[in-house]
Amino acid sequence: MEAALVIKAVGALGVLGLVASGVLAIASRRFWVEVDPRVEQILSLLPGSNCGACGNPSCFATAELIAQGEAAPSACIAGGQETADAIADLVGAERCEVAALVVARACGGGTQAQRAFEYRGVPSCTAASRLAGGPLACQWGCLGYGDCVRACPFGALRLDDRGLPVVDLARCTGCGVCVQTCPRGGTKLLWLVPEGSYVVVRCSAHSKPKDRKAACARCCIACKKCERVCPSDAIHVVDGVAVVAYGSCTACGACVDACPQQCIDLYGRGRGVDAMAADGAGPAVGPRSSSMPGTDEPAEAS
Repeated sequence: MEAALVIKAVGALGVLGLVASGVLAIASRRFWVEVDPRVEQILSLLPGSNCGACGNPSCFATAELIAQGEAAPSACIAGGQETADAIADLVGAERCEVAALVVARACGGGTQAQRAFEYRGVPSCTAASRLAGGPLACQWGCLGYGDCVRACPFGALRLDDRGLPVVDLARCTGCGVCVQTCPRGGTKLLWLVPEGSYVVVRCSAHSKPKDRKAACARCCIACKKCERVCPSDAIHVVDGVAVVAYGSCTACGACVDACPQQCIDLYGRGRGVDAMAADGAGPAVGPRSSSMPGTDEPAEAS
C-alpha cells in the first residue's frame, strides 16, 4: 500500500514538472527579447567587475548603451585604453585617447598619527568617522580600518603594518570605487591622479602646520623646501600643503629628497618605480639613477 502511494506521488510530481516546463517553454518564446549580438561581444571585452565607475549598475548595461550608440567606446574607466580601442574597432567608431588614472593616498600617518580617543566600535572607517569624526587627532588622516581595501573590485589595495592602504599600481584601474567608499575621499585622502604622476604628497591636512605636526609625525609642515628645490617649478605650497602640478613634474626626485618630514614619495607607473616599496620610504627608495621622463640627462642619484 505504501509503495503504491510513493509511486503515485512520484508520478504526480513528474506530471507537474512536465506541465511547468511546458509553460516555461511557451513563456520564453512568448516574451523573448531580441538582443543586439554586439552587446555580448562588447561585454566580452569589458572587465566584468561591475564596479560602477562608469555610472552604470553593471557591465552588461554599459555594453547595451555602447551598442545603442548612447555611450562612448571609452565609457569603461576600468578597462583603460586597450578596452576602449577594442570596442571602438568592434562598433566601427573612431578611437579616442583615454586618460589613464590611478588612485593615490594623501596620508603618511598610520601608526605615527596621534589618537584623540580610543575607538572600540565596528572596525570600519565609515562607522568610526560617525563617532565625533573618528579617533584620529587629524581630521584629514587615514582611519586605517580598510573599507577601501574591501571595496576594491580588483584587489589593488592592501593594509600595511602602518595601518595604511598601499596601492598595487599593476592592478589599479582607476575605477575610483575606493575613493567613493572612503569617508574622507571628499578631502582627497584618496584621489585619482594621472598614471604618469611620478611623485605624491602624503598629506592633505589644511590645519595650521603647528597643529598638524602635533597630530602626525609625517605631515607636510608647509616649509616650502620642496618648492625651492624643484627645477621645473612643479610643486607649490597651496593652502598650507604641498601640491604637485603633474603636467610639469619630471620625476627628478628633488622634492622627495628635500622634504624633512619624508611625506613625499616617488609614485606612478613610470621608469620602474615600485610604488609599494617606495610608499612611506621617502628618499630611501627610488630609481633616480636612470634617465627620468621628460629629461635627456640622467637624474642625480640620491
